Amino acid sequence: MDINYRKLLLPDVKQYREIRLEALKLFPESFGSDYESEAAKPKLHMEIGIEQQAADTFLMGAFDGEKLFGICGFMRDLRPKVQHRGLIIQMYIQPAYQGKKLGLQLLQATTAEAFKTPEVEQIVLGVITHNISAIKTYEQAGFKEFSTHPNYLKIGDRYFDERLMVLHK
Repeated sequence: MDINYRKLLLPDVKQYREIRLEALKLFPESFGSDYESEAAKPKLHMEIGIEQQAADTFLMGAFDGEKLFGICGFMRDLRPKVQHRGLIIQMYIQPAYQGKKLGLQLLQATTAEAFKTPEVEQIVLGVITHNISAIKTYEQAGFKEFSTHPNYLKIGDRYFDERLMVLHK
């Protein structure tokens, strides 16, 4: 394996869309967005972020050679009172690459990139409470739980709680 981590660029948009939709289809309880709604869009929200290459909103990719197998996004809030924080979004590693600490390395690359912006002091994320392997990855990266949001997602008649976690610079 020839693994590397970098920001996604315009030529990566097609692979990004494929992996994002795959994540939503395979793990619907792990994301606030749903496959059907996102697949119907001509352009996903973060495709625009990739095109704009903004420092405050970006996607990191985990690549095996040229193959994108993992994504992790960052969005910084630009409102004056909360611009010191950002949010991890769309964290996903394809099943064939899971269990090898590659998600941890992708997350660390993403937080390192986010903390390059001097104003960013903290990064928050939300994870569904039954996703134990993701929680362990976030804890290994230094994230600490600060709250739980009961019934955060509702899929059919099932509810899913969200654990909120924070990492300080």
